Amino acid sequence: MPSPQRFFIEDHLIDLSRSEIISADQSVKVEPKVLQVLLLLAQNAQQVVSHQDIMEQVWQGTEVVPNALQRCIARLRKVLGDDAKSPRIIATHPKIGYRLMTEVRWDKDNPSPNTVNKQFLVLHNKQLVWGILGGMVLLTGLLILINSAPQALNIKALKQLTFTDAFESEATYSPDGQYIVFNRHVQSCQSHIWAKNIQSGVETRLSADAGFYRDTRFTPDGRSVIYTKQRDCTQQHTQSPEPHQANCWQINMLDFAESLVAPQVSSVRYQCQERPIERPIALANHNYTFLSTLQNRPALVNYNAIDQKIRAVFTSSTDSIYTYDYAPQHNYFAVLYYTQQREHVLAILDSKGKVTQQNPVELDDTDTGEGPLFIRFSSTGESLLAIKQGKLYQLSLEGKLTPYNTTVQGVVSAQYHPKSSHILTIAGNKDTDISHIPLYEPPSAPTQNGINQHVQPYPSFARSKSREKFAKYQPQGELIAFVSARSGRDQIWLWDGKQATQLSQFVGHIEIEQLSWSPSGKKIAVVNDGKLNIIDLKGKILEVDTKIPLTQVLSWHHASRLLVTSTQPSRDTLWELDIDTSDLTQYPISDVKAAWVYEQNLYISNFEGRVLKQALNSEPQKPTPIPTLNGNSLVLHQDQFYSYDSRSDYLSMYDLNGELLNRLKPLKPFAWKISDVKGQQMLLEQLIELNQDIFELSL
Repeated sequence: MPSPQRFFIEDHLIDLSRSEIISADQSVKVEPKVLQVLLLLAQNAQQVVSHQDIMEQVWQGTEVVPNALQRCIARLRKVLGDDAKSPRIIATHPKIGYRLMTEVRWDKDNPSPNTVNKQFLVLHNKQLVWGILGGMVLLTGLLILINSAPQALNIKALKQLTFTDAFESEATYSPDGQYIVFNRHVQSCQSHIWAKNIQSGVETRLSADAGFYRDTRFTPDGRSVIYTKQRDCTQQHTQSPEPHQANCWQINMLDFAESLVAPQVSSVRYQCQERPIERPIALANHNYTFLSTLQNRPALVNYNAIDQKIRAVFTSSTDSIYTYDYAPQHNYFAVLYYTQQREHVLAILDSKGKVTQQNPVELDDTDTGEGPLFIRFSSTGESLLAIKQGKLYQLSLEGKLTPYNTTVQGVVSAQYHPKSSHILTIAGNKDTDISHIPLYEPPSAPTQNGINQHVQPYPSFARSKSREKFAKYQPQGELIAFVSARSGRDQIWLWDGKQATQLSQFVGHIEIEQLSWSPSGKKIAVVNDGKLNIIDLKGKILEVDTKIPLTQVLSWHHASRLLVTSTQPSRDTLWELDIDTSDLTQYPISDVKAAWVYEQNLYISNFEGRVLKQALNSEPQKPTPIPTLNGNSLVLHQDQFYSYDSRSDYLSMYDLNGELLNRLKPLKPFAWKISDVKGQQMLLEQLIELNQDIFELSL
């Protein structure tokens, strides 16, 4: 039976025989393949048609250009006057397909163009009348709404719950809402788990032993507290709040009632694993879910403590999962992931991991999209509490973000109270500075502090109360480039020995964690909003089209080649970019934090602090580990590595194979993260203040 050649969608006549879409005031020629896509959606109106079905039926196995289907949908939306952000005709179901949202009127008699014009005239006259009436109703409704709408997302009151010099993290309500449980840090990877009775204010230490703990959370029945523990920590003597080398993660549990009587030794629920474990959540029947990696891809996994088996709940071969939460009231999961286009997508999964709903997160116009969201389900499981760039939002299951109006800045975690209108938050700020000190001479005395000032381990240049980081010496010059948020957000700054000058003028709220000088020292490369930006010393920016979104630039090791990272095909995958041709070459290495090139060898460090070596531009191979080097405080200068040994607190020099050459000098607490070496000098990032407390907000 032949396909119909004419049909109506709203007031648009689609004429396949003429390859055009006719409206009352215009006729637009549209490519036949585009109309075939629309016909297929019309024949399945109100139902989702998968990407695969569209490709098979419209293109029938022929080779097409990338994003051909997306381009067809964009063309249809433009001609039909539809909006991708607020669709009324074509709905997008990310990673699944598309759906025609309106009814279709099929034209079986093929009326003449004159008849069609008359139909349009009658239709528009009717629409005009109904439009006027509808506008009056809408205006009346808007006036009522404006006069009666409550300020639902305003914060009425703020109460600070902790007041210590230590910094707190991982705060959570007990299921009955009577207690909060949190981590209180005493050293770099040393914290204790504490509880606080909200009514009495009494604080109780729950853990018998200090350790590097994260992701503290109650079991649903409130009887126990589970958390991740890094069992073997190499930082026994440092006091920096940032962990160095992670080599073993496990899930531990404390009996809450017993721990309130006296600190307890925890039991192990999931034995030590080499791969990091994030956000463990206890389910029924001794099951636990958490984020980890399977086959080098981020995944949401389930572990059964009885049979000790792991299965994948949700993973993707193309997208990067970065966080999730669980709603016990409905037995479903919320998962957030990045698409290859750096779009945030919220997926709702049932208990088996089947996707029941997924929508892109609707960011406001000022948000560039970079940076992850933290999420936590509400007590009803009908919405989520979200944090992005230190700000607090309500996130609907359809992906709509609504901001909370609060004066609290720098929010890092949040949770709704299980029984009342309160939100538990942790907020604070991190103040780091950069010191320029000799490699070999004895360390200078710390700067004297005055009223309301904090002791600096070493004298700082370009001092501010913002976070200064990732300083780099200029090759063949005397400048120092660094990242600072002193003007409101991360920008590239230059220090000439006397004063700091802002070089970049980026907009948005993106955090910059890396920069790289060109070998000539005349330009700086940095990633902003997923794109590579090359800045000259006058601030002029050249944006390089890299075809895939980038996360960081690591090393400008050749006049035309840089090492960069991308979320494709997995998190922080290493690529080499030729900026003359825009060609990208992938290295099969992910989770890359820093990289250096010397002669024909590539050296990388990952986010666990491990350092690996492999030949540059070689066939895929298994990298060689260099266990003596600390990748979180490491610089390659000429043919020597400079690395901080956290076991001895010494800065040491190593050869390219990790053999110790010389112990140079001890580094002070809170000042161990070296960022560059040049001649007899080094640049050091040091912590001035880390202020993080627990607050309760009243709605």
